[in-house]
Amino acid sequence: MERELDDLLHCPCPSCGAQLQYSAEKEAMACNHCGYTEKLVLGKDRIEEIDWTQARTDSKHTVERRLFTCQRCGAKTTVNYDTPTITCGFCGSTNVNPDATKTRLFEPQGIVPFKISRTQATESFKNWIGQSIWAPNDLKNLARVDTLHGIYIPFWTYDVQTHSEWEGEAGTYYYVNEQFRDQNGNVQSRQVRQTRWTYRNGTHQQFFDDILILASRQLPQQTIQKVYPFLLENVVNYEPRVMLGWESEVYKIDPQEGFSVAKKTVDDRIESACAELLADDTYRNLEVQTEYSDQTFKHLVLPLWICAYQYNGKTYQFLINGQTGSISGNRPVSVWKVLLAVLAFIGLVILFSVLGGR
Repeated sequence: MERELDDLLHCPCPSCGAQLQYSAEKEAMACNHCGYTEKLVLGKDRIEEIDWTQARTDSKHTVERRLFTCQRCGAKTTVNYDTPTITCGFCGSTNVNPDATKTRLFEPQGIVPFKISRTQATESFKNWIGQSIWAPNDLKNLARVDTLHGIYIPFWTYDVQTHSEWEGEAGTYYYVNEQFRDQNGNVQSRQVRQTRWTYRNGTHQQFFDDILILASRQLPQQTIQKVYPFLLENVVNYEPRVMLGWESEVYKIDPQEGFSVAKKTVDDRIESACAELLADDTYRNLEVQTEYSDQTFKHLVLPLWICAYQYNGKTYQFLINGQTGSISGNRPVSVWKVLLAVLAFIGLVILFSVLGGR
C-alpha cells in the first residue's frame, strides 16, 4: 500500500492531541503545547544494502511522496499539505501556497537524527556572523537567524569490491660525480642525481565501504565537505517520526549518477595505492585496470542546518553539521573596509619611511 506524506507526518500527542515533533535538544518526540515527551527506540536492524542490479527496477525500497519544487532554485523538499507558505532553505525565497506533486522515490534505509538544536545553531550563527572584521556593518541585521533551516539532506553510500592490475616504471635515485668549472675557471666536482627506471607490474585488491556521496544539486559536494565528517557509525533505522518538525530535501542525483561520482573517488584511491606499490623513489607511466564486483548502495538522510541570506542581490550560505556542530559559510566583504585598511597600511609605510629618514 502506498504511503502518503501526511500519513507519515500525523503523530498526535497522547496528552493533548497536538502534533508531536522530534526535539534535537531532548532527543525524543516532544509536544510544544503541553510539554509531553516520548523517547524513541531507534535500532539498526533494518539498515539494508541494496544490490546494484536492482538500482533501476527496485520497487521494494521505493515509496510515493509529495514534493514541493522551489520556483526560484529548483530544490525539491517534502512538505506538509497544510503549510500555507514555504521559505526555501537553499535560496531564501518565499513560496506561497505551494503545489506538491506526487513521485516515486527510494525510501531512506538509515538516518542520523539531529543532535544540534535550533538554540545551539542560532548561537553558532550569531557568533560566526560577527567574527569577520571585513563584513559589512549592516550584515548582522540582514542575515536574520529566523532564516535558519534544519534540513535532512539526501546521500548515497556505496560498497564495492575491486580487483586492479597495474603496471608502470619504478624510479630509483642514484648519484654520479660530475666536474664543472666555476665562475673563476677552477675545476670543481659535484654530485648529480640520476634515475634508474625499472618496469614492474602487479595486482591490488581493496574493498570500499560506505563511500558517501551527496545526492543534492543545491549544495556542491566541495561545499558540504567543509562540515564533514558525518559519523556514519551512528546511523539508525529510518524512522519518519524523527523528521517531524524538520524539512527534508529529496535527492536529485539518482543512484547511477551517484555511483559515477563514487567511482572517481574509488579510482583515485586505487591509483594512489598502486603508485605506492610501484614506486621506489618515484614512478612514471602508471596504468591501472580495475574490475568492480559485489556493488551495493543505500540511501541515507543526514542532518544539516542551512541559512541562506541575500546581500546586494547575491545569495550567501551558512552551514552547520546537525550531528557534530561543525560550521562553514561565506560572507560578503565590505569594499570600503578593505579600501580603508589598504590606505591605512600605505599611510603607516609612509610614516615609518619618514621617521626612518630622520
